[in-house]
Amino acid sequence: MLKHFLNYFGFIHSKIGSKIVVFVFILIILVITSFIIFSYYQSQMTYLGNSINIAGKNRFLTSNLLYQVSEYLFEDNTQSSSKINSAINQLESNVLALKQGGNIAGIDLKPLPTEFSDDWNKIYLKWISLKTIIANNITKPSDENIGSIDELTQRVFETEALSLVNSSNILVTKLGEYVKTNSENLLFNQRVFIILDIVIIAAFVLYLTRKILKPILSLTSAIYEVNRGTLHVIAQSKGNNNNNNNNDELSLIDNSFNYMVNYIKNIKKEDELIKELKKENDELKVHDKMQKEFINVAAHEIKTPIQPIIALSELLQQEEGITNIEKNKQWLDIIFRNSKRLKQLTDDVLDVASIESGSFFLNKEKFNLKEMITDVLKEYEQTMQNKNNIKFFLEFNDNNDEIILVEADRNRLSQVIHNLLHNALKFTKEGSITVIVERKEDITNDKYDEILVSIKDTGTGIHPEVLPKLFTRFATKSPIAGTGLGLFISKSIIEMHGGKIWAYNNDEKDKDDRGSTFTFSLPVKE
Repeated sequence: MLKHFLNYFGFIHSKIGSKIVVFVFILIILVITSFIIFSYYQSQMTYLGNSINIAGKNRFLTSNLLYQVSEYLFEDNTQSSSKINSAINQLESNVLALKQGGNIAGIDLKPLPTEFSDDWNKIYLKWISLKTIIANNITKPSDENIGSIDELTQRVFETEALSLVNSSNILVTKLGEYVKTNSENLLFNQRVFIILDIVIIAAFVLYLTRKILKPILSLTSAIYEVNRGTLHVIAQSKGNNNNNNNNDELSLIDNSFNYMVNYIKNIKKEDELIKELKKENDELKVHDKMQKEFINVAAHEIKTPIQPIIALSELLQQEEGITNIEKNKQWLDIIFRNSKRLKQLTDDVLDVASIESGSFFLNKEKFNLKEMITDVLKEYEQTMQNKNNIKFFLEFNDNNDEIILVEADRNRLSQVIHNLLHNALKFTKEGSITVIVERKEDITNDKYDEILVSIKDTGTGIHPEVLPKLFTRFATKSPIAGTGLGLFISKSIIEMHGGKIWAYNNDEKDKDDRGSTFTFSLPVKE
């Protein structure tokens, strides 16, 4: 019991509870005020009803007086006038009580409202006139006129009595209209207070809805979004700030929820940062591994041409080596080829560094692609002569046009073809190497929109593990593949021209076919 009382006491002292208590207190005051006003009007109507009864009683008492006078004059005039005097006293008391109020015949009567004073004065004057006629002509006549009055006096007496009754009727009518007006005012006030009660209760309900239900709905919506994984939400209610002294209990709940969401968000950010660091660490490990592999491959590639260069140079320095001119020429050829190989490796490394630093640029010009490819192939004639078991084919599927005009960097495009042909020769021991040049037509406007250049060989094909990362740096699986920088450089050059490069094993299209095909595209500008 004490626990419930303490909980209730705590609710009263809470900010929301105190506001509810204020609203309830205002409502109670309004109800008490309306009750007092209604009681006042009701009492006034009761007192006015009593006044109507007293004013109406004037008619009865006047009639009683007429009756007593008539009985005295015409039936039993030998008796005293005590009955007439009693009727006079009753009527006079009734008239005075109507004005002054008091308790008459067990009825609690309030003084007559001032707005009816003129009507009462008329009644009172008529009563004085009637009383004077009775006193002068009936109850105290001269000896010779005892028991009789003349016709004129009787007519005046009856006229004054009727006038007194009519004046009382007028007052009763006016009092009835006054009571009716008060009743209408009471009914109007009742309606006004009922509407006011409804408005205050509605305002109270709306306030509770706004202060309690709306923040709860906002908090529920925020919880739903958090359950969906959205942490960029805020449970917002009016007055929701960091100043706890100005916040009610619901705002404090919202602040606690927002703090919890921010805490979860920070934890999630920490997890994301950990994952990002782990990912970057894995990438660093991969790059470190690739760097070590590159160093090993580059060291091997550099060592391979340097060894014959050094060995043959030492032989040429010997005296007996100089007399054999033919042999010296062969040695110089070997030194020259290995020097070119060493230069190519150096150029590839520099090109990769330029590509990754963003300082790799193209010098575009318009030239005949067919002529350039033909020149490149002529450079490989000597190499092909040394491989008599390899056949070379060149195909132009362009309706025998003599010129295929492109806008590109001639030297860099020649470098791409060199790399692809060198790669094909490296993995092809026998069979053929075919270079195919064709135009791809745009069906929508009957124009050629790009050139496709394909180099197809019948060699060993591309290793399945290497194929997904074929055009990345150091992508190699073969001891004779070299550094793997050539294809990476070729891909970068083609993409800088706005084209694409791809490769596939020939058995993907024909199971009986061998080798691989490398294809790149170049956009055609009319």
